[in-house]
Amino acid sequence: MDISEKAYTVRRLTRQDAEAIPSITERVNGPAYIHQEVYHPKALIAMNETGERVSVVAIHEEAGVVGHYALERPDLGRFAETGEAMVLPEHQHHHVLDKMRTLLEAEAARIALTGVFGNAVTHHVFSQKMEERFKAVPTGFELGSAPAAAHRLANFPQRVSLVTYFKYLQHPGPATVYCPEHHRPMADRIFRTLGREVKFGEPAALSGSGELEFSHDRADARGEITIRRASTDMIPQLRKLAAELQGKSEVVFVEVHANDPGAIEMCLELERMGYYFCGIEPRDEEDGDRIMMQILTKPLDLSLVQTADDMARELLAYIGSERGRVSR
Repeated sequence: MDISEKAYTVRRLTRQDAEAIPSITERVNGPAYIHQEVYHPKALIAMNETGERVSVVAIHEEAGVVGHYALERPDLGRFAETGEAMVLPEHQHHHVLDKMRTLLEAEAARIALTGVFGNAVTHHVFSQKMEERFKAVPTGFELGSAPAAAHRLANFPQRVSLVTYFKYLQHPGPATVYCPEHHRPMADRIFRTLGREVKFGEPAALSGSGELEFSHDRADARGEITIRRASTDMIPQLRKLAAELQGKSEVVFVEVHANDPGAIEMCLELERMGYYFCGIEPRDEEDGDRIMMQILTKPLDLSLVQTADDMARELLAYIGSERGRVSR
């Protein structure tokens, strides 16, 4: 079988292509991959028809469909996550994933997305290097994001961490970000590397009614909290909710919407609770950028977190120092 790079082409997913995706998923990710639609061709096609997924496939001239990659847009918004990336083992190391990523970004531009982001594993650096080849920027880490078993790692000694890479396809206008003063140098570093103009707003007293959401993933022992708008009555609620999630999770992540003047006080309160800065989630002036914070209830050795570039190493070192500072 010819496995030269010229033997591969890429295209948008067709109904016929979708029939091959379940077997590819089984071979690459096993029977329990988090995105269940890739086991069900009709569901995958339906999500592509609504725009919740934008799938591309790699075709080998003899073997047929050998890979899949998608934009994930559950809210049909202006930002999409790159994911569901898989290539059959015998067709890896031939830049097949890069070919699909090129088409995927072209599709993202065609539907006028503002930006794309993706989470790369850190028990190796291959996926990180691909993000770098496409000029994406590391903006945050999810330390201990999921159990090793979720990544089919039998002997890895701790939860697997992810590094988030982001890329603007259209540069949005300037925005005001409400971020604690001690995090501003790192936040500024991230935004400048992205080519985004922001100014930092000053803290404001909490007032009005707040907006908070949360979820818990039992399988991954992971909790998530989103603070869309801070308020005076939110702190007791937040403390209670965080304690409940920590009691049944090994990691809890908090997303604080940074276009809210109350975000500064919420971040400081979270630090008093033991949560630490773990990155920035860039968006645009309409969606609002987010500050990411987290807490781990299990040990995690940062020396096992592999990084592919200086920016990622710098960011990881900063997060590690913040983790030590708030836990003292």
